[in-house]
Amino acid sequence: MSDYFIQYGNTRISYSLTFADRKTLGIRVYPDKSVHVIAPVDTPQEIISNKVHSKAAWIVKQQDFFLAFHPFTPPRRFVSGETHRYLGKQYRLKLIDAKYEGVKLHGGNIVVYIKDRSDKARIEKLMKAWYRSKADIHLKRLFEENLSWVKGLHVGTPTLKLRWMNKRWGSCNKSGAIQLNLELIKASKKCIEYVIIHELCHLVHLNHSTAFYDLLDKYSPDWRRIKDELEKMMV
Repeated sequence: MSDYFIQYGNTRISYSLTFADRKTLGIRVYPDKSVHVIAPVDTPQEIISNKVHSKAAWIVKQQDFFLAFHPFTPPRRFVSGETHRYLGKQYRLKLIDAKYEGVKLHGGNIVVYIKDRSDKARIEKLMKAWYRSKADIHLKRLFEENLSWVKGLHVGTPTLKLRWMNKRWGSCNKSGAIQLNLELIKASKKCIEYVIIHELCHLVHLNHSTAFYDLLDKYSPDWRRIKDELEKMMV
């Protein structure tokens, strides 16, 4: 496998290249935005470069699509007054010295009762546990609410797992196992539902083909605007 690149306007598109016993040249874009080209044995480099260049607009579109599923929330310092999101709204973090530790929502604040306010790791752990408890309620409920139309597609019953993910908002495999990023509990309900619908559509089309987008358009007609909202909200 070798690494190459082409220049598409101001964008440099790097790609890996392998040769195989096949008749046509294939280009794949992966969720980490990497590009892989598989070409027939002995294909001239010029032909490969021209082919990649002809597909440059599509490659950039796919990379931008996957980029939209990369969480961008900047690192938090876990100090009083810092803003944190919950279900699409911003709340101020308020740290209170207390004998018993815990987290609760009060007015416009996420209040953390903590024995040592300088223990940032402990504050983060308490908040993540609180977010998980809320995700267990809201993400699972939204998931269940969207299963009715999926059952009509005769794709079996999907399973759901919630976990912290570094690179994706969600994923779906061919066995029907769907995973959602716990970070989604910080987004609005309509953004959460969009990601859920996106992953449920993969039960029918495990790709990003035209057929996949047709299905997504059917069950989430406003998904493009919501996707943009999700990107901007989580910055």
